[in-house]
Amino acid sequence: MKTVVNEPSLFEHMFKNLTFPVLIFEIADENLRKYRIYEVNDAACALLNYSKEELLSKEVLSLYNHLAPEVLKTVKELLVKDGKISTVLDLPDRNENMITVEVNASILNIGNQQFIYCMLKEFSTRHCHHDALEVENNYLRTVMNTIQSFILILDQDGRINKWNQYTEQVSGYSLEEVQYKKFWDVFIENPEKQFVVNNYLSGKIPTVYENFWRMKNGEKRFIKWKSKTVEDNEGNLQFVLATGVDITDKVLSFKELEKSKEKYKALVSSMQDIVFTIDQSLRVTSVHGNWITSNDFSKDVFEGKCINDFFNDSRNQQKEVQKAFSGINTEFEWDFEINGKTHYFHSVLSPILLHNNVIKEVVGVTRDITEKKNLEEHHKRIYEALTSGMILQDTNGKIVYANKNACSILGYDEQSLANMTSLNAEWDAEDASGEPFNGEEHPAMRTLATGEEFSNVEMFVFNPMKNEKRWILVDTRAIFEAGSSNKIEYVLSTFHDITEKKEMDQIMQQSQKLALIGRLASGVVHEIRNPLTSIMGLLKFAEEGQDQNKIFDYLPVMKMELEQINRFTNEFIELSYSKESNWTVSDLGGIIRYSLNLLKPEIADHNIETRIENNCNKDILVKCIEPHLKLLFINLIKNSIEAMPYGGSLTVKLECMGEKVLVSVIDTGKGISPERLKHLCEPYYSTKEKGTGLGLMRSMKIVHDHNGKIDFFSEEGEGTIVAIELFLN
Repeated sequence: MKTVVNEPSLFEHMFKNLTFPVLIFEIADENLRKYRIYEVNDAACALLNYSKEELLSKEVLSLYNHLAPEVLKTVKELLVKDGKISTVLDLPDRNENMITVEVNASILNIGNQQFIYCMLKEFSTRHCHHDALEVENNYLRTVMNTIQSFILILDQDGRINKWNQYTEQVSGYSLEEVQYKKFWDVFIENPEKQFVVNNYLSGKIPTVYENFWRMKNGEKRFIKWKSKTVEDNEGNLQFVLATGVDITDKVLSFKELEKSKEKYKALVSSMQDIVFTIDQSLRVTSVHGNWITSNDFSKDVFEGKCINDFFNDSRNQQKEVQKAFSGINTEFEWDFEINGKTHYFHSVLSPILLHNNVIKEVVGVTRDITEKKNLEEHHKRIYEALTSGMILQDTNGKIVYANKNACSILGYDEQSLANMTSLNAEWDAEDASGEPFNGEEHPAMRTLATGEEFSNVEMFVFNPMKNEKRWILVDTRAIFEAGSSNKIEYVLSTFHDITEKKEMDQIMQQSQKLALIGRLASGVVHEIRNPLTSIMGLLKFAEEGQDQNKIFDYLPVMKMELEQINRFTNEFIELSYSKESNWTVSDLGGIIRYSLNLLKPEIADHNIETRIENNCNKDILVKCIEPHLKLLFINLIKNSIEAMPYGGSLTVKLECMGEKVLVSVIDTGKGISPERLKHLCEPYYSTKEKGTGLGLMRSMKIVHDHNGKIDFFSEEGEGTIVAIELFLN
């Protein structure tokens, strides 16, 4: 009999009645850039406290806007790469309460359409990585809201994802009013709007730019922006981090200067520096400043001249001037010989914006840095004499100076290094564990960001001259501006090549590992082969004998040998595997008394006097696996008993030290020689005639499992002290 089932209705009924909450997202493109909520079941609606209609109309990104963009990017990349992902996240319900859920998501291909099938499970137990994620997000939000500048996070289509409190206060908009809207539809006016849209959607987002933004109250503010784009592994734009500084007052100041030439001249003429203006033909139109008169020069030296007449590297400096005419502030250094003396200058160029945003001139503020240059040359001679490598980086991380040893160690000439930063991919850097070393994690960049000094940082970097990677050991120090204790001017990095030392260390470590493996293999063979030889001999004797029933007489001996093998293998397995045990808070004094009472017959047989000395004024409570600690002290007390075959004294001393307790097991036995002492806790190195050394290895493992520390002190003929540190609960 054949039963016909209406399959679509059946599966729809099953989906709606699933006990687990399920959301299905429809993917608009293969990179998961555009998607919508396609279907939800009743369990999902109940979990998130929405009706089905509300959830289906909800913006997808609103479920994840509490996550840092970098975290969301990682989740998406893993889903695209593997086709499925399982993780724990917070999701907001209708009242913005965060619900912790286990998410199991997979990509489904149905015909020409792609879907994400997402099954949720309410997760009551928070994990450490979940807490770390929440702390990281709170930290990022706190940092963003502390900064008194515009900070916006935009998606690849220019929609506003997040911003900080400063942006909300100055713009007059709440985030809810503009979230997921394209920023140019809210803040940019025509005709500039079309230019911004074309640049953004074509991917040609400038790193630094300036423009007017219209606030909610209609006020226009001129803002200088810096943008950082974040891309996925295929080079697709994921999001843009834009930071802006309101420079409206600066722009208005330039307008006022344009309106009042006399006021401008009076202002700049009183300055100790040189102030000059350059027109679009690259000719100096005016020169002011006390430097001219105080150094017995006339304005004719510069005024009316083309910049090519006195800039020594006119091609590069002409580029900097053109940058200023494009609306970008720029700076550079140059030198000029006057009356047989070379003067060194530092110039800062800024565009002069007229009321219609037209730039007809740029203004340059120039300072005589001759004395500073002479001092730098003096320092340079000192730096060249250093035996270690040394580089100096400015506040942007750009290398401004490198000594000869730095060039040799890093494998670049001085000119090449001068165009590099710690962020350059050419370093191909790795950290001490062999993981890729992000340029932003470079100690020099971290010192620039925090002012903190770093020492003995190991890095593995590519040396192009030697065509190989080399190990270097780096120290960094911040150099603060004169008279300032917190404004960093440069960061100084010193380093030296430790490749040969690292290679020698690796050779030594490998030798030690091989020696240990050899000793371990030898011990394993010895411990198993001896009983097996005995068993094989008995079997052969029985096989060759005429009385086949004789084998039954040998069974007790064979069983004893097999039990010896079993005991050995159990000891060996215990070193690498521990059965799951419950962690409890136990009284350490009670554990020690239990261990002593258990061995009371052996203690009496050996005529040993025992005592416990406790200087703690409270119960000694430790978080532990109680059976393991009992085994630890039983092993140590048994070792002490065996070291005193003709009697002696055994003392267990307990001393509380802040958050820790020190337990000392002290015997008056025969002691251990210095040569044997340094090999304790190694396999198959024992102070006992027939010992395997695995007992002490097991004891060390128990201590380490409890985050403790164990040390051995002994002198031949004087006895042994085993000192154990454990954390109090």
